[in-house]
Amino acid sequence: MKRFWSFFDRLVDLLAVLAGVILLFITAAVCYTIGMRYLFTKTTIWLMQTTEYALLWIVFLATTWLLREKGHITTDVIYTHLNEKTKRYLDCIIFIIGGVACAFMVYFGIDYTRECIIKEITDVRGVTIPKWIIFIIIPIGSILLSLQFFRMAWSRLIDNRTGR
Repeated sequence: MKRFWSFFDRLVDLLAVLAGVILLFITAAVCYTIGMRYLFTKTTIWLMQTTEYALLWIVFLATTWLLREKGHITTDVIYTHLNEKTKRYLDCIIFIIGGVACAFMVYFGIDYTRECIIKEITDVRGVTIPKWIIFIIIPIGSILLSLQFFRMAWSRLIDNRTGR
């Protein structure tokens, strides 16, 4: 199991780096388009569409890494008044709810992607592209996120049993 989680962590790190590369691409492409519009009054028709989809991919590529690193914003109005054992149990419950919610996203993401493939749905704007290529990242990212949530819940359960 340790080998699986080691591979999982490396995969999550790699996907976060890929998300960063995509973000750099978006930044460069937007700067290019602004320059083209200002200097030559011409713009690229594919940029807006590509940027929208790239933002979707960034979210689902990097969210698991962000969760693992505990980088999400939290509201701790009640949390700060709890003792450590209660905090661990609350964390466990929250992680399980997050994992189940992401499991639903996996199901609905697969269902929608399958529908796009079967019906050959395309997005016809600046560039015509099959929609399944865009939305396949939702079930992939949600699987990883679900695994990370359940991993963290299990870790909290073990911490509660050992008293850490």
